[in-house]
Amino acid sequence: MVARPHFQRLVDRVRNLSPLPAAVVYPCDSDSLQIALSGRFAGYLAPVLVGPEKRIADAAAQAGLDLSRIDLIDTPDEPFAAAQRAVALAKNGEVRALIKGSLYPDDLMRAVAAPESGLRGERRLTHAFFIDVPGYPRAFVLSDAVQNIAPTLAAKRDIVQNAIHFAHALGIATPQVAVLSAVEGVTPALPATGDAAALAKMAAQGMITGGVVDGPLTADSAISIAAARANGVESKVAGNADVLIVPGLEAGALLLRAITGMFGALAAGVTLGATVPVVLSSRGESMEVRMAACVLASLVAAHAPPAAAAAQKPEPAAAAVVGVAA
Repeated sequence: MVARPHFQRLVDRVRNLSPLPAAVVYPCDSDSLQIALSGRFAGYLAPVLVGPEKRIADAAAQAGLDLSRIDLIDTPDEPFAAAQRAVALAKNGEVRALIKGSLYPDDLMRAVAAPESGLRGERRLTHAFFIDVPGYPRAFVLSDAVQNIAPTLAAKRDIVQNAIHFAHALGIATPQVAVLSAVEGVTPALPATGDAAALAKMAAQGMITGGVVDGPLTADSAISIAAARANGVESKVAGNADVLIVPGLEAGALLLRAITGMFGALAAGVTLGATVPVVLSSRGESMEVRMAACVLASLVAAHAPPAAAAAQKPEPAAAAVVGVAA
């Protein structure tokens, strides 16, 4: 088994927390049910299955899984109905996280993003990955490679701020944030470079708080001091980045696939910006990745203020677009 020393430190922290009350939404396949069972066995989760009882029971029987010790809330056999019921549980404080089962991500996120959900915070919904690369001296956060396809500057500000708070939940007191682009320098030919410089200026002016933000930086300069020196970059963030902010979903997905495919990195993530973390597991993810995401959700939930104190502000419907496969 590949060593995951950076992730293991997070696991050690979660073991000192109470199990996270979490709704597993529409868990009508063996993988979704296994998340609930494994999370409960490991002590990470206090799961509640939310979905059609008969379909869930049939899936459990086919997989040979015993659900007798896990609570189940029966809903109509329709994914969005299950999502709405799970969101209501979160709104009422009965669960503190949502975990996607076998429904499409859009069905769950549509329920979360609805103005009447009661889960909306003051920033838009964004996604962040925790990445542990074998042999690399530290883990880092990558955002947003799932939630926002072509973010505006305002959206990127929320992506950065949510990623900083995510890093805080992981134990990074003052995260160093690199806003990535293809080149190091502002050029009209690449609008993302102007956004990166604007985000760095926002942080300097206190419009983004809790971390040190710099950009535009290329990926090699962000993670390698030697590369930063060779590229002539002078920055406190260069070579020391804890957080990588990509220009858009496509660039983020390409970078993520390269890191995981070439280096066998662990990449697990959660959706941020709601009053509870949301785990959007996709088809093809290993059980290691799915369980890692539950660990991250537990840390985010433990770090978050009480839901009643969170500001509620509706978001435009377009911001709820999800770019991850079901």
